[in-house]
Amino acid sequence: MRVRFEPVAAFGDSEEGCGIDNPVKVSGTGGVWNRPGVVACPMARTIGRFESEVVQPAARARFGQGVKRVHHAGTYDCRVRRTSTKVAAALGGSRGGRLSEHSKGRAIDIMAFELDDGTMVSVKKDWRGQGAKSAFLQEVARASCSVFNVTLTPNHDRLHHDHLHLDIGPHTLCGY
Repeated sequence: MRVRFEPVAAFGDSEEGCGIDNPVKVSGTGGVWNRPGVVACPMARTIGRFESEVVQPAARARFGQGVKRVHHAGTYDCRVRRTSTKVAAALGGSRGGRLSEHSKGRAIDIMAFELDDGTMVSVKKDWRGQGAKSAFLQEVARASCSVFNVTLTPNHDRLHHDHLHLDIGPHTLCGY
């Protein structure tokens, strides 16, 4: 599935509640990610499935070529969920709120897709545009709702204006 990974020792912070029981480091070198990231093993499998069943077929249908790299902004991050309230946004998150799925290694934030010929399809630049790039992003986002438990897009709120948040946490939401 073009995903290079290596097992990592389980880690966690009992005080914060963050950590991953079965973590893997997904490598960006020679793989489909632009940079390494640490996720729970089930998340790595889900992302691999997403890439092969959703992203690649959509790219071939829209552009006549595949995606060589998924550009992400982050995977594991011990923090609470961000909310769109002005106070929480100013603080960088919602203090005392529910932990983000990033804190369990069950989330990724995708910024762009790089096609085989080097063309970039950016969530920030192309989501609201016209043409094949926007149509591709919309199709990928819609289909991600059937692969991931939560999909948040620029249509969901301003905090997701430049990326797709995808997670396999216990909650469900198709914020397309």
